[in-house]
Amino acid sequence: MSNRLCCSPARRLRASKMRRALLSFALVMMGCLAGVPPCAAGDAPAWMHALVSAPLPAHDEKTDGVLLYSERIITVQSADKFKITVREAYKILRPGGREYGTVTVSYNSHSKITGLRGWCIPAQGKDYEVKDKEAVEISLPKVDGSELVSDVKDKLLRIPAADVGNIVGYEYEKELQPFVLQDVWRFQEADPGREAHYTLQLPAGWEYKATWMNYPEVKPAQSGNQSQWSVSDIKGIKHEDSMPPWQGVAGQMIVSFFPPGSSAQNQGFQNWKQMGIWYQGLTSGRRDASPELKQKVASLTASASAPAAKMKALGEFAQRDIRYVAIELGIGGWQPHPAAEVFAHHYGDCKDKATLMGAMLHEIGIDSYYVVINSERGSVTPETPAHMGGFDHVILAIKLPDGVSEGSLAATMFHPRLGKILFFDPTDELTPFGQLSGALQANYGLLVTPDGGELVELPELPPAMNGIQRWATAPGRSGGRCERLQRIRTGSSRLKLCFPIRLQLSKLPTRASATCN
Repeated sequence: MSNRLCCSPARRLRASKMRRALLSFALVMMGCLAGVPPCAAGDAPAWMHALVSAPLPAHDEKTDGVLLYSERIITVQSADKFKITVREAYKILRPGGREYGTVTVSYNSHSKITGLRGWCIPAQGKDYEVKDKEAVEISLPKVDGSELVSDVKDKLLRIPAADVGNIVGYEYEKELQPFVLQDVWRFQEADPGREAHYTLQLPAGWEYKATWMNYPEVKPAQSGNQSQWSVSDIKGIKHEDSMPPWQGVAGQMIVSFFPPGSSAQNQGFQNWKQMGIWYQGLTSGRRDASPELKQKVASLTASASAPAAKMKALGEFAQRDIRYVAIELGIGGWQPHPAAEVFAHHYGDCKDKATLMGAMLHEIGIDSYYVVINSERGSVTPETPAHMGGFDHVILAIKLPDGVSEGSLAATMFHPRLGKILFFDPTDELTPFGQLSGALQANYGLLVTPDGGELVELPELPPAMNGIQRWATAPGRSGGRCERLQRIRTGSSRLKLCFPIRLQLSKLPTRASATCN
């Protein structure tokens, strides 16, 4: 429910680093203002004390901390209001586990935190308690290439005495006005867990659909309109270089809720088709062109006679002349701004650029469709259920006119209803029109058409279009010389290097090349 279409891993990484730096600064300021960490004597709740003598889950000597208990309770009051209660407790095993003593809860204009408390049970001595009034609120500042304006904020609470051997825990409550009737239970983390619980309370007559990802399915215990799931002895996921995205490996349960007589318009998704209908409604009317935009399209395509040349001219304009600036308030995290506004201001995020490009293509008689996708291949697979939380990016699928078969338009596929379509990313300034970046190739995206949504696999480009060839100049010395040459595959295959190749030189060459087998 919290994911937004924020376009690229690089931008999210910069924002994440800035958020961590801001949290560290906030912690320092909390300590400076208070002199000592704010704390008071206060008994931890019974659910935490029950964990003091509990056996720890299996772990190795490098584990910083273990999750002793986790509970997530979703109470659906109506299609417009959820209540969420979260409880978690960790035991700190190494100094690196002190980070579990910092609680960060996000909220925005459509959600509010109604309660937040934390506790510490030390190995020796009395319990500590910290309450909501001791928390601080922070906003993520502008990060180059990320959201310029966002209504997402964090509430930060520091639990005292988060030291090795101690147990720290917290509880918070939120009220939420959902944009979609879904929730994701992410119960598997980097460190191992002892037990985790999920409770769903629905109004009378409502139904739900639960799908498990990357973990064996667990059947719930039913009691009226309440369903409860539990998992135990959860293995931690250790970070590895070049590992698949977290969504592709971590255990999670995706739950969709359906009111009586629900349909796609009610924000509950039984399948990808319904989700596509919902997104189609969200973008309806956004591609209407202003007179100024129509005049610009005519100017950009005046010197081009062939459809491919016209599309390329429009694509380069969207990529290079429209700055990446994201303003995401409320539903603006998913809904694009109107094309006329994007053109007038000359900026927008990924979905805005796709909307503008679609509007310009329409002016030259070419249809196009949104493709909602994840910028990390492996986050969404054919087994993934229909949910918005798996996506973070928007590109276009362009319906190629009959007879267009230019060789530079390689990122194409044949669709049984639409015919030949070309995938294009208006946000990517470095990838030429007709091609796709490596992360999007062989990736799965939601193709949105007037008939609904469909999960499709994007094409994988030929090897010749997925390489970067580097050249080296050999020094002028007779008798032979070793030369370091490298070619890196950047497409859907894994990174592949050709390491130093020895070349016996009888003459002084100006350049030499090497290929990968």
